[in-house]
Amino acid sequence: MTEVLLTSPSVTKAILISQFLQARAWWRLDSAGASALHVARSVVSLLDAAAYLQGIPEDDPDLLALQAMGCFRSGAFDPGPEGAEIVKKWQLADEASAGPRDLLTELVRAAHGNPRAVPIGIPTR
Repeated sequence: MTEVLLTSPSVTKAILISQFLQARAWWRLDSAGASALHVARSVVSLLDAAAYLQGIPEDDPDLLALQAMGCFRSGAFDPGPEGAEIVKKWQLADEASAGPRDLLTELVRAAHGNPRAVPIGIPTR
């Protein structure tokens, strides 16, 4: 799994996820297997999600949930095995079925099933 490292104090959780998704989009582009149309849809969807995340505030409940579930460690975003599988297969279907926020929500759902997650409270606004 590709690990994206925190390189500057100004790098946010959203940027780390965005960098991870961009790396996975490039991986998808270089991978064989799926049809060209499916690959293109997946790549565009991952890049769209990466761009969407650039505007997410640090106190977004989904980002806080991912943090609480241990997805940000040592300056890197790691969605865990289930989250990585979700990203790997994102939008490889015949038609687009979900948007950028849906991907973030799916990553949170996957993180809840992560055995390394530390259960802590998530502050509310």
